[in-house]
Amino acid sequence: MKATRFRKKSKFNRNVIVIPIAVLSAFTVALISFASYVSHKERMSIRYAEAATLDLSMYETASSNDQEVSEITNDTPDLLEDTVLLDGRVDSLEEKESFTVTWFDSAIPLYTNNNVNLRLGPDTSYDVVAVLLYGTQVVATGSTDNGWYAIDYDGQTLYVTDAYVQDTAPEPLVKAVETATSTSDIIFVGDSRTVGMEYAVNNSDYTWLCEVGKGYYWFKENIDSVDDYAKPGTKVIINLGVNDLGNASKYATLINSYVDLWTSEGIEVYYSAVTPVGDTTVTNDQIEKFNQTLKSGLDSRITWIDSYSYLTENGFSSSDGLHYNNATYKSLYNYYISIVG
Repeated sequence: MKATRFRKKSKFNRNVIVIPIAVLSAFTVALISFASYVSHKERMSIRYAEAATLDLSMYETASSNDQEVSEITNDTPDLLEDTVLLDGRVDSLEEKESFTVTWFDSAIPLYTNNNVNLRLGPDTSYDVVAVLLYGTQVVATGSTDNGWYAIDYDGQTLYVTDAYVQDTAPEPLVKAVETATSTSDIIFVGDSRTVGMEYAVNNSDYTWLCEVGKGYYWFKENIDSVDDYAKPGTKVIINLGVNDLGNASKYATLINSYVDLWTSEGIEVYYSAVTPVGDTTVTNDQIEKFNQTLKSGLDSRITWIDSYSYLTENGFSSSDGLHYNNATYKSLYNYYISIVG
């Protein structure tokens, strides 16, 4: 169309020149188009060839993989019927250990004699799923060859160490703080760890003012009971704080407010550092911070017992990371007695 319009506007002698140019232009365009078409076909042919080769390679790889899987499956021996491989290790890179589980014909009721962890497998390296409180009844469906019970927990099979369960219900731990009927040479004040110590040493000659799960506000309500059980020369050992590590300053202020009274009555007061933990909801860094804050805030007439360092240096055993076994409680108890005389 452009060539036609141009020809109408030009003289005849110019048309003689223009016509060949137009023809040449059309021929050139056609040539370029043909070359592009050929180049496109060649490129497409190459792409199709590459795609065909890639697809074939993928099928060949899948086929060889299938063969490898088949060979591995055929050469792998079956596991024993009474052996299970338990997943859920904390370190997923470790090789799973196998444990033999003997399943009971009928479920057996058991009771916890301490706060204890329920884990995905029968070893402390498995993840903790739940924590059973002291005195909880559970249903055991089997036992392992390394000292654990398989427990039916809400339809899931979990594991608990046999050291902290028994076949009879334990005595209640919670004690009502009553008016003293006699005085004592040593008064232990604390939470569930002190309760555990009381049951481990089984010494009724001393007074045990302790309850599971308690902390600052419980102590504030019952601190006057210390004076009720005390006499001149009585040693009071306080070990609270693991349940409320944010109240270090409050503990210091409360205890300091009673120092004058206790000292005038000849009562010696000791504060035992919160002791270390294992794998639980609080950390040793938090405990160390609590101990430092409390120690620096206490009146100089309060004797500090560094039980944290004692257990850190001498070791301790705990099933749930928070509460100790009887041997640890007895060791800590003897450490207290060696200090207070």
